[in-house]
Amino acid sequence: MPMKMEIDLDLEEDAGFYEQTIFSQVSEEADNLENADVQETSAHEAEHVEPVIQNEKFSLSDVYVNEKETYEAYRKYGYNLGFSVRKDHHSCWPNSRNLKSKDFVCSKASFKKLPDLNIQRKYRRSDTRTGCPAMIRFTVDEGGYWKVKKFIENHNHDLPRPEDRHLLRSCRNMCDEKAYVLKAMTDAGIRTTDASSFLADEVGGVENIGFTRRDAYNFLQRIKRAKIELGDTNTLIELFKEHQLNDNMFS
Repeated sequence: MPMKMEIDLDLEEDAGFYEQTIFSQVSEEADNLENADVQETSAHEAEHVEPVIQNEKFSLSDVYVNEKETYEAYRKYGYNLGFSVRKDHHSCWPNSRNLKSKDFVCSKASFKKLPDLNIQRKYRRSDTRTGCPAMIRFTVDEGGYWKVKKFIENHNHDLPRPEDRHLLRSCRNMCDEKAYVLKAMTDAGIRTTDASSFLADEVGGVENIGFTRRDAYNFLQRIKRAKIELGDTNTLIELFKEHQLNDNMFS
């Protein structure tokens, strides 16, 4: 007995959906570090407390209302001093998934595990960590407020020059406006390097643009890959439609 194949042809999607998804992801790249889950305390949104951003150090009196504010404050502190930050260990209240404490550390904290040399890789990224002790620990009270519990400001490595601080990973972020301009210019035939230079000139130099030229290339490559994947999907759909017309068993 002949078997009929049922093909769902409702797979066509607009390429703009993929591009919009990428644009929305770009604005979150600054938070795309290790263990980057951000849980906000919605109970205090109405009584917002402005984050305290120190140029020198944190004090035990600093209070924040959610994890996003604590990370942003330490990230800006790291930028002012000249080091990149990342999220580290956390603990939760007993029998709950609510955070009890959260650590933010220098990007050079601890050491990576030794790689398995038996596994063949095209390339291996060099380990730049130095076991840096610089960190800050926040605790969350029962009311949901975040307070500084522990703060170590000493680093065991050299810090970059002020003119190089814009290259720090946690300080780079391509906002939606710049992403749209970059894509529009490259779609018009302008080279990526020229488009990046134009955006840098508009904000007074590469140190103020918020992302590197490599970030721009990576962003545009993600859009191209999304379009290719969409094109492959549409080609497969058209192939199925053609088979349906020419083969009664294929429906």
